[in-house]
Amino acid sequence: MDMSLLSKISILDFSHLSGTGNIVVITGERGAGKTTFCQQIIKVYKNAGLSICGVITPGRFKDSQKNGIFVIDLASGQSRLLASAIPEELDGIRFGHWTFDSHVFEWGNQCLGQITDSDVVVIDELGPLEFELHSGWMTGFEILRSQKYRLAIAVIRPECINAFSKMGFDFQVKEISIYGHHHI
Repeated sequence: MDMSLLSKISILDFSHLSGTGNIVVITGERGAGKTTFCQQIIKVYKNAGLSICGVITPGRFKDSQKNGIFVIDLASGQSRLLASAIPEELDGIRFGHWTFDSHVFEWGNQCLGQITDSDVVVIDELGPLEFELHSGWMTGFEILRSQKYRLAIAVIRPECINAFSKMGFDFQVKEISIYGHHHI
């Protein structure tokens, strides 16, 4: 495995994991680079020949401003526009200045529901939609409970970690700062 990225991040060093059901929470404020960090980790794991499933939600940007969020099914590589900050581009769930397409959430949850066994499962992200509105990637919680993976990487906002902990999950935390420094 290419250890250049993972050497400093021991909790994500796959070679040291034992058993199944290991969960690492990637956290950080909005714009800190949580999804970008996950994309880098996914690339390292793929290059090492590990099986990777789940969903990742990279942003869509115009003039350095995030105006949309895609979701990519990591098993198939298919993507859909999940959310938009552009008024009336999508119909669906309004949350802040975002509109989320509920049909795309259904599709993403179906993708998550098809996970059987995988080396790595990624769920980006579990946030206010899931913890406050019980919407979004609700199937992600089921997958995490199933422990049908060696490592799960769950992106969770700092303000939601306590709620995640209260659900009974055992996990380690990896904080991403906006300046690119990684804290364990």
